Amino acid sequence: MKTNYIKRIRIVYSLFAGILLICCGLFFGNIITSEDTPQVGGIAAHNSDYAFTITNLVASGRLNSEEHPIENTPAGVKAHAHISHFDMDFYTRDESIRNDARIGWIVALQVIQIVCFIAIFVLVVITLYSFYLSAKKGHVFPERKISLLLVIGILLVVSSLCADTGTYLERTLAFDLLHDTLWQPEAHYTIHFTRIFFGLTLIFLSQIFRIGRELQEDHELTI
Repeated sequence: MKTNYIKRIRIVYSLFAGILLICCGLFFGNIITSEDTPQVGGIAAHNSDYAFTITNLVASGRLNSEEHPIENTPAGVKAHAHISHFDMDFYTRDESIRNDARIGWIVALQVIQIVCFIAIFVLVVITLYSFYLSAKKGHVFPERKISLLLVIGILLVVSSLCADTGTYLERTLAFDLLHDTLWQPEAHYTIHFTRIFFGLTLIFLSQIFRIGRELQEDHELTI
């Protein structure tokens, strides 16, 4: 019976590894992308007019409500476009703008995000391997796996908050630079609920597993 369980675990792990390799291939082939790709880029040298780019800005209601006619449509077809998101390339020699503290914070938050992502990836691999070893030994709730789940959950929450805060700082920066123009974006703080939800789920699961482990130990001592 135990051998069958181990075989099933190996099959599941093989499928997971295959899906992961396919996703990596699609990612590097630019077929799929990450929603957490840093948005502020290209902070230029001081001898250039080009300063930086901010992507995926949310258009204001005024800009979004305007109809932009699309030319060269097929005969009998009339189309209009509405702008909901847009990118901004900013050019300036003003050092006060180039050295805006928000840019430094955005870059720092993006670095933390990347570090968290790498750590999560490594910890997931370690957790899966730890689960496999514990299953072979007959342990359902190994202490190491429980702690790793807790850390992964915390890192997911931290990386999500960093991404959301960095996005908010980008919006406020663009809001100030485009003040009183038609292209002034929305600058509200939004939380990516999906990442937070999965992070909190792992944190709660780790505590449930910890309780299950304690119950298992108490049961073994009773027997």
